Amino acid sequence: MLNIFPSLLMTAALTITGTQVLPTQHPTPSAPVKEEVVSDGVQYEAVAAPYPPAVQTALSKVRKGGGHTVVRANGKAYVVIGAGERPTGGYRIVTDQIKKTGSHGYTVHVHLQAPAPGAMKIQVISYPTLVIALPDQQAKVNVQFRS
Repeated sequence: MLNIFPSLLMTAALTITGTQVLPTQHPTPSAPVKEEVVSDGVQYEAVAAPYPPAVQTALSKVRKGGGHTVVRANGKAYVVIGAGERPTGGYRIVTDQIKKTGSHGYTVHVHLQAPAPGAMKIQVISYPTLVIALPDQQAKVNVQFRS
């Protein structure tokens, strides 16, 4: 009998104050993120998974140790950049600028953005990465990484 009292009290309170049924938001799958950007006249895409197999292989190589590499696939040059191991979530690699430096030359300027001071962070080791697709499969890329 005592177990019923709290539920009756809750039902009475909701009846008196009124209730509103809110629609349930169901997660829906989204398409892969491809953000086309122009930086200093250079058109490029910030690409999210799923990646071509060669890009996925390169990503696994730079993910933990950091660094960068260029993969040529599907008529594009994919610049794969990793920042290495970080102590929490919330880190990301941000593109500052991409400059064309010759007929097939490019300089990519990126930096590591840390989580905001005092922000809630997931307590898990993370490996920030970034994949940029340039429309020139013959691109010679110089990456300038600033932390």
